[in-house]
Amino acid sequence: MKDESRLIFVPRNNSEVKEFKISRLKLFTFSFIILISFTLLAKISLDLLVDFSYDSKIKTLERTNAVLEDRLMQAKTKIDSINFKINLIAQRDDELRKVLGLNELSTDVREVGIGGSEFNYNFEDEVLGFEDNIGLGEQLNNLSKLEREVKLELDSYTELMSTFQKKQDSLKYLPSLKPVLEGYISSSFGLRMHPIHRVKKHHEGLDFSAARGTPVYASADGIVNFSGNAGGYGKMVRIDHQYGYETHYGHLNKFVVRKGQKVTRGQKIGEVGSSGLSTAPHLHYEVHYKGKPVNPNSYYFDDKILNTMVIQK
Repeated sequence: MKDESRLIFVPRNNSEVKEFKISRLKLFTFSFIILISFTLLAKISLDLLVDFSYDSKIKTLERTNAVLEDRLMQAKTKIDSINFKINLIAQRDDELRKVLGLNELSTDVREVGIGGSEFNYNFEDEVLGFEDNIGLGEQLNNLSKLEREVKLELDSYTELMSTFQKKQDSLKYLPSLKPVLEGYISSSFGLRMHPIHRVKKHHEGLDFSAARGTPVYASADGIVNFSGNAGGYGKMVRIDHQYGYETHYGHLNKFVVRKGQKVTRGQKIGEVGSSGLSTAPHLHYEVHYKGKPVNPNSYYFDDKILNTMVIQK
């Protein structure tokens, strides 16, 4: 028997049956060629599909990168704008510090440096061949610096507000009101001839000549730490105003406050008199700062309208 195979085709219409003879070697060779062709076609189709998918992803990534690069450029512009505004805030901070009597922050402090060696972002460690065309590392460093600068300004603002509130509070205790609305200065602060002892002696306050019974007002908020007879000063009231200030009101005809009582600026505390060593009705008024007498003229406003408005308030 020959080493061959037969292919028989039987038509449905019962026409002539066709028979083909082919050797097994040829049949195997033909089948192998068909299989190889199909495999190559499948490989080419798969490669084309993969290339298309890869190209699609590359194009998507390129579009994404373009958008991200544009957004990062916008972010860089905003960082520069924020940095400019931070510098303006720093200037205002220095101006407020001058007004409030605080020391300016030095340039070294405003650099807000950090310890250790200088840190630089190196994206080569994460992406091989990374090209930092838009200065991403520099932007991240600037953001880190801005974060520290904002914290510095917040701390400075807290200090400024605390100082401002203290100063605002201290104004209530500054003896800025003239203690009598009527009357004139009959004896100034400093060396003078004592009107009774007839010797030169330092006068530690001002004497306001006024009619007996003229109201005497507290020159600032405070707490009465003495009300009573004080020897040569006669009937006297002393008020502690905090922040180192204390005022004395002597030779009163009477006082209307008691020790430990809180008083406010413009509140009546007594009346002009001539008690103690006195030649005529007047108010002896002293201002002490940190235990030492100072010239009262340096503190009160000699404006009757303004003083009247404070008292009526």
